[in-house]
Amino acid sequence: MIVFNINHTNYKVLLSDLASALRIPYKGDDYLLLTPTAGIGIIKVLSLFDELQVMLVDASFCEKLITARSQSEERYFILHFDDVHITDTAKFKVDNEVLQKSNTRHAVARLTSNIFDNTEEVPAHVHIKSVKILFTEHWLQKHLGLSSKAEVLQKYLALKTESFDIEKLDAEYLKLMESLWHVHKMEPLHNIFLQNRVTMLMERFFTRLHDKINLLNGGFKLTNDEVERLIKVEQLLVNDFSGPPPTIDEFSRLASMSSTKLKKSFKSVYGNSIYAYYQKERMQKARQLLMSSKYNVKETAAAIGYHNSSNFIEAFKKQFNVSPGEVIAS
Repeated sequence: MIVFNINHTNYKVLLSDLASALRIPYKGDDYLLLTPTAGIGIIKVLSLFDELQVMLVDASFCEKLITARSQSEERYFILHFDDVHITDTAKFKVDNEVLQKSNTRHAVARLTSNIFDNTEEVPAHVHIKSVKILFTEHWLQKHLGLSSKAEVLQKYLALKTESFDIEKLDAEYLKLMESLWHVHKMEPLHNIFLQNRVTMLMERFFTRLHDKINLLNGGFKLTNDEVERLIKVEQLLVNDFSGPPPTIDEFSRLASMSSTKLKKSFKSVYGNSIYAYYQKERMQKARQLLMSSKYNVKETAAAIGYHNSSNFIEAFKKQFNVSPGEVIAS
């Protein structure tokens, strides 16, 4: 069993300390390659601008791994994007609350903070694919305009272990996570590309968190099971924009609700009707594609299911008050 304290705000120092705990060599690089005695895989650190610390994990360990982060006065946050195929049982603890998961795929985005004690126990030989982004209160305020005392953050963090499954990883999250592994350090604009992808991950999480504020408030008369079913509907709705979304009848069957109850419940939780929410997320996806500089207007329109570029341009301007061309030019 490996017990590792991770009260670090510098991920390169964390790599060095982890290497010592695993008794494997570390040369001071921005990556740690696991040896067969410790496990299989690699852990990398990305050096970005603006006080962001980013760590990529694609590894499994030969022994059970227990990581612990203790409370401290200097406030910071860690945004986790974890895709873990759990065999046996994993434990997640926030203060005195414990969540156990057994024989399942744990694929979630979640925010933690050092205002609480956090502990994770992962069984041996479990494949961990993860992106972890550490940032300060100052970064949060400067780049997202959010105070650490913002209501939505306070309510989310107060949920502790209950927050773990609110934001599932969908195809878009997984695609952004994977892209961080496939850019060579010597490529031109290497850091700008990585910064862009990390920012997109963070922006997507916080935008969707804000959209789910009603879900966090619990200000609606739904059972936990009904909320879980609505989350599945939302995930399916925004999973793929290249073709038309499922029909209300198809969603009703998925949610085991009448169409009337489904539409009313979805709006109470997400603040928009099903298809208004779909269109909003669809335009956000278009904006991300345009900002990547890899898609022109026609290609972006096609990627999100528009056969007519003029209709796409009109819908985009309605959403953002700027044309797609202006986004590319900026």
